Amino acid sequence: MLKYMMKDLKSSKRTTEMGQTSSVHSPRIDTVPGTSRGRKASVPDTTDGFKAVIENIRQQQHGRKKVISVNRDDVKSVMFPYLKSPNSEFSPLDITFECDGVSEKAVDLGGPSRELFTLLFQEFLQSNLGLFEGKGGYVLPVNNKKAIDAHVFRAFGKAVVLSLSTDPHGPGFPYFPSFIVSYLIGREYLHELSSLFLVNEFLKQFITDITNATTQNDLDEVMGNDDERFTDNCGWPGNERMSNRWSFVQTLLQWDLVDKRRTALDDMKKGLNTFNFLDDTKSLPEFERIFLLRNKQETTANFIQKKLIPEVKKLHTENQEEEKAQQQTVKCLQILEDEEAAYLFQFITGLDDVPPYNFSIQVAFNRKNKKATLPEAITCIQRLLIPLGNKSRLDFYKSFDIAIKMGRLGFSDDS
Repeated sequence: MLKYMMKDLKSSKRTTEMGQTSSVHSPRIDTVPGTSRGRKASVPDTTDGFKAVIENIRQQQHGRKKVISVNRDDVKSVMFPYLKSPNSEFSPLDITFECDGVSEKAVDLGGPSRELFTLLFQEFLQSNLGLFEGKGGYVLPVNNKKAIDAHVFRAFGKAVVLSLSTDPHGPGFPYFPSFIVSYLIGREYLHELSSLFLVNEFLKQFITDITNATTQNDLDEVMGNDDERFTDNCGWPGNERMSNRWSFVQTLLQWDLVDKRRTALDDMKKGLNTFNFLDDTKSLPEFERIFLLRNKQETTANFIQKKLIPEVKKLHTENQEEEKAQQQTVKCLQILEDEEAAYLFQFITGLDDVPPYNFSIQVAFNRKNKKATLPEAITCIQRLLIPLGNKSRLDFYKSFDIAIKMGRLGFSDDS
């Protein structure tokens, strides 16, 4: 029933987080595993372009073969100094593993090197190194001054390139959320920022308190209780107003998820550009395959219905208009098809893939603007605002279609 309204989504206009209108494409929903459309057009494992990049790297590795013997329990003690050595990337690797000081007899035809880098990337993730933090499979680089000064993140990027030069189908580092990948390749990422990726639980609660404030007095109280000094850290004036609190939330997210990690990210980019790898592959789908964490769960109609219908049903209604809007929203959700559900999930969260851990989607009536006829979405906190301004059931269903079709995101001053 909703499907006929969705055909022009890819070339539509939508309002960005900062309230500006721009032409956009639906973010890769045709080729993303984890959405209902991923089954129709999956990303190929290797293309001719990616093969050519890897072959070019191999041709540049004209140095003398470097024989390295490592212990599986402590790969980093050997590989960190090697990766940080100037021009070490020009020497092909020949890896042997040792056990109790005795080398295993094996010819490195790719298997030992693949195992080496798999173990090394696992060591990069160890919490005692303080390089990455995260939850549910996602990781974010940490603003670790000691590691940054020692260019450990640059060594990490270099290791990724060398692992792929050994094996184009290698393990990669598929632990990053989409906004990190977008930052690395120079793509706009603001719409991908979400409280889902926050590690700091105090900041997450602070943002929740901001979004739940209903009056200026409520917001002033929240701002006054900012013991962690989030407001000062992100550079936002203390006299926050209800009219632009969503811009404040967006600023908090950008500061925590990107800005305070920027030095580490930029050092990582330098390592990834070993042999110009980053420049040569950032427009290829394989780059995302290397880094992007994907969840096998699909945004089917059943998935969205289980997430949203209980939230809608438990809303407290204050009048007949809200009761009707509640009933009509449930009906809209009940008749969704899988493809429409993927678009609706993207509309509410700004994401085109399902996080690999449990999360909730919030639902509320748009009591701030009761004349609004379109649903709105505050993507940074995954909140759907149900409109109260439609005159008939048909108008409500049509407005639901239009909102999804246009990809209209929240963060307007009226939110």
